Amino acid sequence: MKTIKFSELQSNPQLYKQIGEALANGELVCIPTPSGYKLAADLGSPSAVTAMIHAKRRVKNAPALVFVPDRSWADKVASFVSPDAHTLMDRFWPGPVTLLFKAGDDLHPKVRKPLTKAKGWLGVRVPEDEVSSRVIAAFGGPVLVSSANLAKKKGAHSLAQVKKNFGRTVNLLIDAGDLSPGESSTLVDVSNDIVSVVRSGAITEKSIHEALAG
Repeated sequence: MKTIKFSELQSNPQLYKQIGEALANGELVCIPTPSGYKLAADLGSPSAVTAMIHAKRRVKNAPALVFVPDRSWADKVASFVSPDAHTLMDRFWPGPVTLLFKAGDDLHPKVRKPLTKAKGWLGVRVPEDEVSSRVIAAFGGPVLVSSANLAKKKGAHSLAQVKKNFGRTVNLLIDAGDLSPGESSTLVDVSNDIVSVVRSGAITEKSIHEALAG
């Protein structure tokens, strides 16, 4: 596992290009985010997606969170983006609101099937934290992300635990030390005509409904 310290990224932002290239080469990357370390893989690569699923030991309940560079990518990964979804993207992206869409047909079948068989949707977000946003920008496309812990286990905030669990499967780690637990994103289901808040998080349910009310 190659490691880049967060302090190195701050002093040499050109290193983000290396991270983007690693993703483009189908490698697994681990990045620090406000809600803990996350594994990242090229959403367009069936082999990279499969590698993440097996690394997490979650074959029956695959991760389904996608980070995209900007809101235009929602139309490319979702089957339909409703007016309400556009309203929420206008108001909260980049930011801690994850919108749940039905997966689009443009996704590779070997990607779409395992990621949607458990819940039927993909969670999509434009992240706002520095590392995530710059990694996604350097890669230039949608990235599948998932908490850096094994199925039904904790440890995504502990650098030592992340290294122990994924030292043999992750190709590149951004080392930011141990992370403090942060607030999760708010999950909003926009896959149907009726918008519903599935999980409250950094953005309150009241704020979601106020945005939709105009």
